Amino acid sequence: MKCPKCKLEDLKEVEINGVKIDRCEYCGGLWFDKDELKITRDKRDKDLSWLDFDLWEDESKLMANGKSVDCPRDGKPLFKIKYGNTDVMVDICLDCHGVWLDRNELDKIIAELKQKINSETIPEYISDLGKEIAELISHPSKADVELRHIMIVMKMLEYRFLAQHPKIAELISVLPD
Repeated sequence: MKCPKCKLEDLKEVEINGVKIDRCEYCGGLWFDKDELKITRDKRDKDLSWLDFDLWEDESKLMANGKSVDCPRDGKPLFKIKYGNTDVMVDICLDCHGVWLDRNELDKIIAELKQKINSETIPEYISDLGKEIAELISHPSKADVELRHIMIVMKMLEYRFLAQHPKIAELISVLPD
């Protein structure tokens, strides 16, 4: 496969967080086949795994720009879309569901997602917890994944609560085991 950006280099297989993806040695771009980006993100930081969203869910959010690049897998045009609620624009293929990230965009995505979970308020975490419980009920076949997500959100809620209420945290810290 040729790099969709520089079109000079063949993409080389590399391993990131235990996932084999394709990388351009010239421009540093990364090609993720279907689901590889989510798996890479989740392996990089397990606390981010509950942040579910589907890049292909809402085609009205797709943006075509004047200079389109083609999918290295199937040659179809790639479309730009925001990665979830981040400011990072990624290139996606509607046919094979591959994702192209330019140099350093994976690190930017991880940093913005971490910022999101670090800045959520208690009411937002309670809302997230409700959504995760609803997902558990609506997808009982994925109970193990949804229960893990519920535990992560509860842990984040606990951290946020204790950070916002240091006196309560202090009282809890002196309680016997």
